[in-house]
Amino acid sequence: MKDAEKTSRPESAADLTGSVVWQTVKTPALRKLVSAIVHEALKDWAKNSKFKARMTAHVEDIVGKVLSSDSESESRTGAELGKLVTAFARETNEALQQGVKVVDDPRQTAINDFIVHTDFGEIKEMVDRSEEHLLQNINVTIDCIWAYPAKVGSILASLVSAGNISVKSIALILGSLLKNLGPDLTADILLSIVRELNGKEIGKLTNTLTELLRRLHTGSYLLARGGKPLFEIYLTNFLKDALGEIDPDIFTKARVALAEDAETIAKSMAEVLSENEKHLFASLAAYSALENPKIRAQAVKMSLYEDADPEKFTESAAAGISDLDTQIMAENVNAALRIINNLHEARPQLFATLLRGFADSADEDELAKTARWLVPELVSSFKTLAPAVMPSLINGFCEMVEADHSGEMKKAIGNLRAVMMGDGGEK
Repeated sequence: MKDAEKTSRPESAADLTGSVVWQTVKTPALRKLVSAIVHEALKDWAKNSKFKARMTAHVEDIVGKVLSSDSESESRTGAELGKLVTAFARETNEALQQGVKVVDDPRQTAINDFIVHTDFGEIKEMVDRSEEHLLQNINVTIDCIWAYPAKVGSILASLVSAGNISVKSIALILGSLLKNLGPDLTADILLSIVRELNGKEIGKLTNTLTELLRRLHTGSYLLARGGKPLFEIYLTNFLKDALGEIDPDIFTKARVALAEDAETIAKSMAEVLSENEKHLFASLAAYSALENPKIRAQAVKMSLYEDADPEKFTESAAAGISDLDTQIMAENVNAALRIINNLHEARPQLFATLLRGFADSADEDELAKTARWLVPELVSSFKTLAPAVMPSLINGFCEMVEADHSGEMKKAIGNLRAVMMGDGGEK
């Protein structure tokens, strides 16, 4: 009866760990390693003693027989590992079912003892002092390995092979999902991950991160120096040090290289698509299907504003818009105009050359053809809206014209009148 109970009782994780370790030791690779270690240990013990040498020979024979006693050790290791994982999970669950032990005093815990008796300052000092030695070892390693360029090539080739294996592995895993699961099961399994996510905890984490960011920002202003927040001071110093070491010519050439690489990618894509027109036409045919969700999403956002409480919406929108720094916005426009004017004064023909080059390259016949059908269609399409817009536009135009009594404006009005009357404007 006791034997029956003993056989039905699940094996403990400790017993299974010992079994797995022993089965692993008996595998061919580790068996050779253990035998070699035993041989060297006994050899060191025997030294020049013939008697000890004879004893070590018998011990090595016994160790070899024990390690090779079970020819099925490799096949049993997998089963033992499975049992070990199951036993570990079972014993952990049994311990967790007893509930969480309440910690009355955090200072009476192993974690507290570890923190109290660990000198983190000593650790920091160790890390700081290790910098020079670590970098020296890295430099020595680099010097040594570059003495054999073929080895460097082998390492890089190995990384490429590892990347290819990873890609193939991912393809196999995802392919198995497509092979064994239908659309409904695929959605049920994958979307269950979203369902099980704890939204409340993510919200709490968001609150913590945003409060941390707010405190960082506020603290930066509280520690301001000379009217500048601390973050600006540190960032400025960092950028000065960084830019002081960056070679502007090489940096600019790298940016040019990236721009040219983007052109190369575009050319390669164009060449490939020209040889695979199905992809090109499929994307073109699906243009509306790709853009409509974006349009509908924008419509949802606009309807959200439209359906909101009018009073609250008006108050919020007014508060958000009223604080816009229109003076700086206008100054930005002024600065852009000054830059353009200064450039034109320094190089009067620059813009004319650019515009003339564009105009000369444009196909006049195609432009005229487009204008002949586009303008009438625009007029026809928007004609019903003209009564709602044109009176205000014309009256506004007239009001702006009447406000200027300069000679230049009078001359311009005269030209406009002459054109409208059909006798040509002033040359």
